Amino acid sequence: MSLDPRHLDAFLAVVEGGSLGRAARALGVTQPALSRIIRRLESAAGAELFSREAKGMDLTTFGEALLPHARLIREQSREAMEEIQALRGLGKGELRIGAVASAAISLAPPAIEVMLRRWPSLKIEVMEAVEDRLADALLAREVDLLIAGEIEQEGIVRMSAPGLHDRYQVVAAPDHWLAGQGSIPLRRLAAERWVMPPLDAPPRRQFHDLAASLGEPPPRVVIESRSTATVKALVAQGGLLAWLPEPLTLPDRRAGMLVELDVPELVVVRKFHVYRRRGFVPPAVTRFVEALGKACAP
Repeated sequence: MSLDPRHLDAFLAVVEGGSLGRAARALGVTQPALSRIIRRLESAAGAELFSREAKGMDLTTFGEALLPHARLIREQSREAMEEIQALRGLGKGELRIGAVASAAISLAPPAIEVMLRRWPSLKIEVMEAVEDRLADALLAREVDLLIAGEIEQEGIVRMSAPGLHDRYQVVAAPDHWLAGQGSIPLRRLAAERWVMPPLDAPPRRQFHDLAASLGEPPPRVVIESRSTATVKALVAQGGLLAWLPEPLTLPDRRAGMLVELDVPELVVVRKFHVYRRRGFVPPAVTRFVEALGKACAP
């Protein structure tokens, strides 16, 4: 017996809601009606999919086995509808963009403006994250395309969008003793205190690799944070140094809260690429890449 997609939607609603009550409200049905749907699904599967606990509904081993297939079926159904809508035009479509922080605030907005001028009813979502999280989101179909640095992963395809980049720089507070010192060799920063993302973050690894290639020790990181806003605040108020992409610090430098230190060895241009999943390419993705190329052309 095949599984009814409507039953699978109910199954996923219970998984995501954690209880029959929350799932019933999300689906707009009564709790008894939803309970009957789940029982019919369990009958079709020939196994109990949930263990009924006082605190809610937990998946059994059989439920855990069904979960990835149910999600795939839902996503394939969504993709089929997107393809049909794509053939009808972009007027009521959806585009989900994933981008690293610098690209999200500097590269994506002008391209989004182009898209919305032409297709004002297009729904656009933007997810900001680092490369490894973005790659996972793309493969999990949480986003339709990425703007990020180097990603090499099975199932992800790079699209042509030349000329996308930003520039890493060292920043400090205006009253830091190194501000206004002119060109500063990297070795003079050995004793300085830094705030950086954790070691598993791509920018931190890149900085360490760069320092090692120059024969210098890694920075003396005294505070770790993944939040760009927190990093900038600590630099502006705490006498620390940070290594950040230029678009992320531009408003703060214009406001006089941060200054760029002239450390030529640490000025690094980072190239961005656009990525999509292997397989069907929604027209909205193609149009966005075209808009991105035009908006970011020199």
